[in-house]
Amino acid sequence: MTARAKKPWPAGKPIPSFASPAEEDAFWLSHDFEDGPAADWEELTYEPQATRRPRAHVYRVRLDDQEMAKLQALAKARGVPASVVLRELVRDAPTAARR
Repeated sequence: MTARAKKPWPAGKPIPSFASPAEEDAFWLSHDFEDGPAADWEELTYEPQATRRPRAHVYRVRLDDQEMAKLQALAKARGVPASVVLRELVRDAPTAARR
């Protein structure tokens, strides 16, 4: 089996969106990327949790085994912690009308 040459990806051209993980894998395996000139590089400093903001409130929620399993499945499918799923549900929920 011979290795195929990768197609060069033009510098500055945005990376496309992918419909599936398989499509993304095929893209990265079939294209070659150059780092560009060192003068264009920017040095970055790692700051752990720099984008997180502290939460002031904690609320306990009691879930049965089925509810917990569903929450964990949602979180796993999205690759985030369960608390992120819950926060997004609360944040994105429509405001209830006052009666």
